[in-house]
Amino acid sequence: MRRIDVSIQGEDLGRIVALSDGVFAFAMTLLVLSLVVPSTDVVHTNGQLGYALNHDLPTFFGYAFTFVMIAVWWVVHNRTYQYITRFDSTLVWLNMLLLAQIAVMPFALSIFTTYGNDPYSFAYAVDLFAATQITLGLTITGTWEYARRKGFTKPNIPPSVSRYFTRRGLYTALVFGLSIGISFVNVAWAEYSWVLIFFVQRALTIEGD
Repeated sequence: MRRIDVSIQGEDLGRIVALSDGVFAFAMTLLVLSLVVPSTDVVHTNGQLGYALNHDLPTFFGYAFTFVMIAVWWVVHNRTYQYITRFDSTLVWLNMLLLAQIAVMPFALSIFTTYGNDPYSFAYAVDLFAATQITLGLTITGTWEYARRKGFTKPNIPPSVSRYFTRRGLYTALVFGLSIGISFVNVAWAEYSWVLIFFVQRALTIEGD
């Protein structure tokens, strides 16, 4: 009996990109569920409403930062697949792994905002969010390296561009990995260190251009 080939392969990336865009969009939409309108039983005047909203500022910042991070990963994913021209089953499942991590980010944000006032649990929430970014960085780097080594990328890609795609995920993972180490000393400093990712991404973009 001849074995049937059930592997996935081809050159039409349309369905992969469409599915990916849908997951990114859905994850961004779910983030808004972390924002809760103050209870009318507690808020009776404008002054009290202002106090309640001010009390929720960490939640707003958490939402904004997570939204921006998902947007960053979407840009990274989009630029990566502009250079990939072919795929196989392994590349498809690497992309699925990345999408699974994007889909869990609203959960990571919920943990982050729910335990933001608990000093004993908040460190774990910060580390969970950082760990998600680490695995995303490693996955997108693995995706690019696999596609490049298999010859699934466009021909004659400049070395500087290839290095850019390799380094950006690794550097992102490094920044968030350092933040986990910092969290053992000071959780607030660990959060502040996340801002470094935007400077790293900018520096890499300039080098890649």
